[in-house]
Amino acid sequence: MANKTRLRLVLSGFLYLLICDIAGVNGAAFKSPNKDDARFWRYQAETYLKHVLQYADNAKGAGVAKNIIIFVGDGMGVASLSTGRIYKGQLANRSGEEEMLSFDHFPYTGFSKTYNTDRQVPDSAGTATALFSGIKTKYGVLGVDHTVTETTEEAASVSSFMEWAQSVGKRTGIVTTTRVTHATPAATFAHSFNRNWECDAKIPDGLKNRTKDIALQMVENVPGSKFNVILGGGRACFGAAIPEQLKSKIVFNGTMEKNCWRKDGRNVAEEWLDSKNGTSAAYVTNTAQLMNAPVDEMDHLLGLFADTHMTYETLRDTSNEGEPSLSDMTERAIRVLRRKHSNGFVLMVEGGRIDHAHHQNFAHLALAEVVEMDRAVERALGMVDLEDTLVIVTADHSHAMTFNGYPDRGNDILGFGNRPDKLPYETITYANGPGFRLHRVNDSSSEPADYATWIPVRNMDRNEVTYRHLSAFPLEDETHGGEDVAVFAAGPGSGLVRGTFEQNFIAYVMSYAGCMGPARKLNEGCLGRKGAAGGARGSSAGSIVPKLLISIGFVVFSRVCRF
Repeated sequence: MANKTRLRLVLSGFLYLLICDIAGVNGAAFKSPNKDDARFWRYQAETYLKHVLQYADNAKGAGVAKNIIIFVGDGMGVASLSTGRIYKGQLANRSGEEEMLSFDHFPYTGFSKTYNTDRQVPDSAGTATALFSGIKTKYGVLGVDHTVTETTEEAASVSSFMEWAQSVGKRTGIVTTTRVTHATPAATFAHSFNRNWECDAKIPDGLKNRTKDIALQMVENVPGSKFNVILGGGRACFGAAIPEQLKSKIVFNGTMEKNCWRKDGRNVAEEWLDSKNGTSAAYVTNTAQLMNAPVDEMDHLLGLFADTHMTYETLRDTSNEGEPSLSDMTERAIRVLRRKHSNGFVLMVEGGRIDHAHHQNFAHLALAEVVEMDRAVERALGMVDLEDTLVIVTADHSHAMTFNGYPDRGNDILGFGNRPDKLPYETITYANGPGFRLHRVNDSSSEPADYATWIPVRNMDRNEVTYRHLSAFPLEDETHGGEDVAVFAAGPGSGLVRGTFEQNFIAYVMSYAGCMGPARKLNEGCLGRKGAAGGARGSSAGSIVPKLLISIGFVVFSRVCRF
């Protein structure tokens, strides 16, 4: 089997070189015919799925997943993973470099390409739509394909993996540290031309009679209305803001902090609770209420723990009246979802404040959010069986943060990138963002010419968690990064996560493994037969020819369509 696999790969490589030679080697000679519509991206994902099913070790990694948990570290690029891993170790008084994140142990890894159909560097709405629907789409839109316009939003809507799960009887839910109407969680249930339409106040008057705000879609439309658990922030979007004296006293700046306050007078949280009449349901707003809820017997749980996004882990109120941690929310969500005699569950967990901290150049807060994300994964792993649960950990995109140096081994990851007596600079810096102005000298400077109009980092108070690391270009918010992001997987179907692939393929991994949605037809295990992907992997096919044809088809398709 191993020899046949190597032969296939060698022949595929030879064919690839032959095509390049025929094309004149220069890929620019081809102009992509890709229309970027839903049909194209479905075909692309299925083609890559068939390609990876050829690998012999998918006999172990493939199969049927009763449960699926996907963790999305919003903005958790490779630099965030590396620095977050070191920060985790240093919190435990170790040097940090040798530390492991809980998902570093996963048996399968890959890289996903995160661009939107209209942007090299993406936003969270387009990337989340790719992750959860298998369809790449435009910057800033949710649950609709590339063809969407203000007049075709409904026609362009695409289904998400939550709809696929519900159609086969799985329990479903979402957990996030952002508003539950924010881009990443919203992509699991909403269809919107504009990700900012989280409440009625943001929708233009001329469109209010033909589109629902995202909060209302969660309560009134499938699949959001059928979620068994929803935990995060965003009370204002639901018209359920709490009394002034109970609001958080910590206020941050930046585009990501702008909230959406309902103007129609509706309390959508109460409407959600009323709609669950006849079932065991609860609406909770603080840690004590969450931890005291009878989650093992509940049908539905809505938790909104802040008027806007939840507070950063480092700064949150940890009292009973405060906000729960991401790991606590993850545990409670799993307990709501798991039932002995159910058809399983699907859960999305987002560490959304990693992204927001990076946008403000708050490296300290960002790394603490990565560590809490790691705790949430570890908590989940202690509650599920990887024999029947597929766990995926990934990011929607990266950030313009760099991990540079040459700091000594064990040096404070939030410290200097070189010796402080030699014009010190920081190990973590940003290409852009609000940290630029913090580090500028407003008047004439008496510093050495090497610093010119910059304040030396050694002269700054760097101990505050809200200290902004140096950025090279002034922006109100630091930008995302466009490089590939890592994908980690364990459990049934995890063997499909390999190589470098388009981000929308991840939805097809969940579809195939979970026997739900468009890829279930390729998994023979979904029909109740042994050997989940038997025919597709081909031990019974007996011949290398069908597999080689798939390899040829994949190489030709990828070359012509340039993905």
